[in-house]
Parts: sequence; C-alpha cells; structure tokens
Amino acid sequence: MSIMSWSHSGFSYNHQHSVTNSFSIAACTKDLTNAAGSDNFPWHSNIQSIEISVDTIASSAATITAYLCRDSAGDVPITPGTTSGASQSITTGVTTAAKGGVILAVDNDCYYHDGVNSDGNTIYCVIKTDTGTCNANIRINWRK
Repeated sequence: MSIMSWSHSGFSYNHQHSVTNSFSIAACTKDLTNAAGSDNFPWHSNIQSIEISVDTIASSAATITAYLCRDSAGDVPITPGTTSGASQSITTGVTTAAKGGVILAVDNDCYYHDGVNSDGNTIYCVIKTDTGTCNANIRINWRK
C-alpha cells in the first residue's frame, strides 16, 4: 500500500505480442492506434495490475508467466521481485476457447528515474506460456 496520494490513473499498452514457452520482452507504453486511452508509463507511480488478454491460443498453452522490468533486456525486475515471474492459468472465453486472459495483481510503488532505463515512458513485460503459443495484448494499469 502506498503512502502517496495519487491523482491520476492510466495504463501503458502493448498490442499483439507473440508469446511462446520462452521468455520474450514486450515494451508497454502509449499506443493511441490500438488503445486510445493508453499513456506513457509515468516516472513515479503505483503499478496496480497486469492485464493480459490472449487470442490464437495454440498447442495447449494453459498458463502465462510474467514479470515487469525497468530495462529492455529483462534484467532489472520490478515485480514480483525475481526473474522467475508470477504464473496464472489462462481463463478461456465462454464462446471461444482460443481466447482468454489473466490478471496479475501488483500494487507496487515504482520510482522510475534511477538511470537504469533511458526511456522513462516505457515499462517492459517479460512473458511466456507454459507450452504452446498465443498472441497477447498487455495492459499495465497504474496510478500517479
């Protein structure tokens, strides 16, 4: 729980990231073409959650593992504190089994201006499936 008083909420976004059973890195930032309400990742914020909606689920992909990083190499994790990530089963759609999603709760204060990332407008989601593949729309919800 944060001790700061937050006045604005928003989200940073990555559209249709290809996910396999090896970690890959998705840059999440403002994307007005695919997510009209998205915004740059703020320098000081509280990260609320990671929403990952997936489609084109193939070859029995059932679990998503993800963590957030300050750097584009995926070496400086913000949450859950290690590079092993947090895992959650994909909840598939009612009408379409090839679509679904996961939501990972975070609630972590992030003070981004530390010299690790030269692009303070972007946060990186490191993501993989347990097996198989899918495409992911990744939304990092925050307040500042």
